Amino acid sequence: MEALRACVDREIPRAVADLRRLVRIPSVAAQRQGIPEAVQATSELLREAGGHVHVLEHEGANPVVTAEFDGRSPRTLLFYNHYDVQPAEPLDEWSVPPFDLTERDGLLLGRGVSDNKGDLVTRIAALRALRAARGALPCRVKFAVEGEEEIGSVHFGAITRAHVEVLRADACVWEYGERDHEERMHIVCGMKGLCYLELEATTANVDLHSSLGAIIEGAGFRLAWALSTLKDPSGRVLIPGHYDRVRPPTPAEEEAIRRIPPDVVSAVQQQVGVRRLIGDPDASAAVRQLLLAPTCTICGLWGGYTGQGAKTVLPRVARAKVDFRLVPDQDPHEVAQAVRRHLDAHGFTDVGLRVLAAEFPWRTDLEDPFVETVRDAVAHATGRETLLYPTSAGTGPMHDLGPVLGIPLVSVGGGYWNSRAHAPDENVRASDFRETIVLMAHLLERFAEVA
Repeated sequence: MEALRACVDREIPRAVADLRRLVRIPSVAAQRQGIPEAVQATSELLREAGGHVHVLEHEGANPVVTAEFDGRSPRTLLFYNHYDVQPAEPLDEWSVPPFDLTERDGLLLGRGVSDNKGDLVTRIAALRALRAARGALPCRVKFAVEGEEEIGSVHFGAITRAHVEVLRADACVWEYGERDHEERMHIVCGMKGLCYLELEATTANVDLHSSLGAIIEGAGFRLAWALSTLKDPSGRVLIPGHYDRVRPPTPAEEEAIRRIPPDVVSAVQQQVGVRRLIGDPDASAAVRQLLLAPTCTICGLWGGYTGQGAKTVLPRVARAKVDFRLVPDQDPHEVAQAVRRHLDAHGFTDVGLRVLAAEFPWRTDLEDPFVETVRDAVAHATGRETLLYPTSAGTGPMHDLGPVLGIPLVSVGGGYWNSRAHAPDENVRASDFRETIVLMAHLLERFAEVA
């Protein structure tokens, strides 16, 4: 390990330069910016590290960059990452330029350093450090780096199903990781699914004077009433049949959740300044609710006049973006259809519905040996306590790799509790960046040793 750590230390300046190179590309999929440049830069980084690079194209999709590296063992570990990032807005809340890499007070700041360009760079850097320390990689390595993760991985499933042999591997390390408030490393083995909808209420063909509110209902209230039928104050989704397909957790998942300390929720609650949780759960129940409960969230709501001062207007149209986080075995397409039926049954046939993103949930079997391999590697390389999560509360396209390739997927990486992914001043700690390079290199060695 000492020889490996020494090689990692020599690798750090180049890794930081590589990260700066990627962060300077505003590869915002939602705004259709920087995608060709990000594909080129990602391909070049993987090729410079010795990879055989292929760019997978699909009609209407941002390309997926793949790479393969030879190793001593025929076992193959796949790394999944993404080169697209969230929009930087609100720009006035950044203390540094979002599309540049700033080193300040032991932090690396910039859009994408945590989600997910930093983790991609640490994995590439780990390959170079291993070659320097050992002369060759311990096993075969593949990368799949997509460009639509932040908009729901719209085409990723079609691409993976069309290129199974290109991606074939024995296991996969997923995109990200986190160190919590107590500096414990989270090892995540699943993702919730997603049904993301846009609802639109239209009540007239033009905005009206609000004096007509005595006889004509505006789109704002029409939409608000429709939204109010979707869930109750306890958080329970009111769509008929919504919970029918929810798969009960396995005994291993139950045990893993029982072992997660309640402070992981209370720390987040305190950090973001929220006084009460939905349904007022006790500490243990809050962990279960976070990881196992389907959700319904209004992500955006707008209509009418929202500028400075007053304008007495009866808006003709109002819109909302709503997401449903799903658990196994819920189907996002069935959920969208059920929402349509629900709105119609409540008299809202006039409220339009459009599906913006649909992802299936997925969990790796916690008893798969790869889970323990990752956990052992984390403990040995970092000395940190580990917490095993059956699933993330968030969403990612694990379903487009796990069942397609028939392999376990486990997520671990370079973030920490205040990385501010999706927020202004996104960052990782420089010490964690180094530690993650060591971890990824050691994980590859542990993986190669497994019979």
